[in-house]
Amino acid sequence: MHEYQLKLLNFIKDRRECNVEEILDGTGLSTDQVMWAIATLRDRNAINASKEETLVVELTGEGKEYLDGFPEENLVRSLSKSGQESVANIKDEIGLMWAKKNGWITIEGNMVRLSTEGSKAAAKDFEYTARKALKELGKGGDAAAIRTKYKSEMEALKKRKLIIITKRSTVGGISITDEGRKMLEAEKVEGIGQLTKDIITSGAWKKSALKRYDISAPSEETYSARLHPVREFVNYVRRVWLDMGFVEVSGPIIESAFWNFDVLFSPQDHPTREMQDTFFLSNPKEIGIEDAALLERVKRMHKSSWEKVWREKLAEQALLRTHSTSVSAHYMYRFANDVKSEYPLKLFSVGKVFRNESIDYKHLAELIQTDGIIIGDNLNLAHLIYTLKSFYQNLGFDVNNANEFMFKPSYFPFVEPGLEALYYDKERKDWIELVGAGIIRKEITKALGTKKTVLAWGAGLDRLLFRSLKIDALTTLYKNEIGWLRTRKRLEL
Repeated sequence: MHEYQLKLLNFIKDRRECNVEEILDGTGLSTDQVMWAIATLRDRNAINASKEETLVVELTGEGKEYLDGFPEENLVRSLSKSGQESVANIKDEIGLMWAKKNGWITIEGNMVRLSTEGSKAAAKDFEYTARKALKELGKGGDAAAIRTKYKSEMEALKKRKLIIITKRSTVGGISITDEGRKMLEAEKVEGIGQLTKDIITSGAWKKSALKRYDISAPSEETYSARLHPVREFVNYVRRVWLDMGFVEVSGPIIESAFWNFDVLFSPQDHPTREMQDTFFLSNPKEIGIEDAALLERVKRMHKSSWEKVWREKLAEQALLRTHSTSVSAHYMYRFANDVKSEYPLKLFSVGKVFRNESIDYKHLAELIQTDGIIIGDNLNLAHLIYTLKSFYQNLGFDVNNANEFMFKPSYFPFVEPGLEALYYDKERKDWIELVGAGIIRKEITKALGTKKTVLAWGAGLDRLLFRSLKIDALTTLYKNEIGWLRTRKRLEL
């Protein structure tokens, strides 16, 4: 009998039943060793062992935040002070939806008011059963017992992705059989299972055979080190551009409105500059423009094109860049007339951009964008379309299939003509925008001091992970749930 089997049988021989944890504590064996001994002894009818399924519940990052209060609770408490509120002024759509579902509010026209049940929910002594269930689960209580007590609440918490419920199979009810007792009586070790220093130095290994290794015996699951899927995908995208002969460039995340908007022909009264679309900073509040000549040329461009007052103070506003085309703008200015450069000059960047978006399955407040420009002479849309087709073909798109991939005309302030590429998501039955592109306007290249033609594009990368990882929403990428990160599907390109 193997030494692991012998230790296990000796431990359980005088006990009615044991579980794996008790055997681990009592024998000093590792989990792998115990599981191997259980599997092999069960095959020889030396022990009885049953499989038990237990529920394991984990709170997500969002779930942990809700321990202090659910959005619907915060909403009704706020309404209890104001009495009523306009729907347009309520920013928390989740709280609004669940308060309505719970019957805590009524919506009449454009106004939200507390119902009788909502008034009760707003009281200090009100105990929200969903939060009670979440707290008990967060303390590591018996998940099965909690589910019996809060079945509907746990289903709702799971649906809201505040908890993750998994079933874990464990071995329990381990007891010795008559056959096992006979094996113990023989007390014969059938081979060496693990070579130790003593076995080697004493020469005992010469007198005994080595136990055959059972590769089918159960063992603990192991997880190899992996990159975060977003980092893995960005690295792949970077490799594609480099293989296509592009040079990588980068620029600041904190930018001035001058480089983010004004240089790119966006009028100062354009809606995208408003607070609902752009994150403006309070520190620093302004970023000065050092190049007075460039400043003057951009000013003339705006006044002649838009025939409106152009204010330098607005151009100096500090913000989080809303697109990485601002990086392209810097490099257009830097290299468009560089006599040392060999044209066409092909540059790309990859980085985070920030927009004050309403969160849904395909929108986040921050996203990863790749931008690129080609600076040269006699360039046209055919060159641009060929470049974009080559890029997306390298990412696994069938760019010649009109039912999956297409280009269509589109408007962007800094290009003329402009176009965008889209792909068809079969699962969502929706065309998803991939990239906005075009030829940089002559007004811009003139202001930047060049007569070169510049092809440009900007593409969000996050949405491409829908098809690569088979996920339902972009928020999945940033929850940092260790279970999902360990077991996620491989990128399929």
